Amino acid sequence: SAGAEQILGQPIVMVTKAGGGGTVGLGVLSNDKPDGYTVAAATSTGILRIPLRRKVPYKPLASFTPLFAYAAVASATVVKPDSPFKSMKELVEYAKKNPGKIKYGTAGAGSPMHLVMEVIAMKEGIKWIHIPFKGSAKAETALLGGHIDVVSTGDLAKAISGQLRALCVHTKEPLGLLSGVPTTLELGYNYYNDTLFAIYGPAGMDPQVVKTLEDAFEKAVDMAPFQKVAKQFGLVPMKMKSAEYTAFLEKSWPEQVEILTKLKLIEKPATEPR
Repeated sequence: SAGAEQILGQPIVMVTKAGGGGTVGLGVLSNDKPDGYTVAAATSTGILRIPLRRKVPYKPLASFTPLFAYAAVASATVVKPDSPFKSMKELVEYAKKNPGKIKYGTAGAGSPMHLVMEVIAMKEGIKWIHIPFKGSAKAETALLGGHIDVVSTGDLAKAISGQLRALCVHTKEPLGLLSGVPTTLELGYNYYNDTLFAIYGPAGMDPQVVKTLEDAFEKAVDMAPFQKVAKQFGLVPMKMKSAEYTAFLEKSWPEQVEILTKLKLIEKPATEPR
């Protein structure tokens, strides 16, 4: 926000509305005035994932003006440094020969980190056991303690520092912070973690206000405060303005519905998009 404050010449007051994977904050925003003075920073999870699995107090594709997506989440499949699995291929080969032997942890069912592992299992015709934890840190602790074999995680700090070994990354493009680690797309799996960090306003915002805000956030992405945070948390900076981000959400909704129904995680969306 520091960069955007500078550009807009206005202080940005942060109010945290924690809970529900961002759905609490988005629920509050959906009832606000569309004057451009109240916006929310949240991941696309509150639009494209959680509403598919449970009812939320807003219409994911109708209650907001998607303003600007500024970063993509980077996640990866990781093992302990002394794991016998040196590559994703080795892990998959072992899982094929030993159904139900591999236990993998994630920060929760229905998360992109869970879905990517199930997409791999579906394509390879393998069975491994999913163990959801309350957060990536708990899953990584279980991995280091030898209780599970693999973690699919959005917290890359230990992989970047070498405390864990990444077998593949779930990003659309190769990740500079983990150079040489293949992406799921490069390995032939038609899925990647497309979770985006973004700014939203209430529905019905004036196009001129939208332009002022998206231009300010676009400039802020290139500024030192944001670049420092992105590097620290392993985010992939990006610039997706309102029209492009809105189109991304519209396109992604039916794709998410299809994959979740195929994996038998839902029968139909819990929330109507409009």
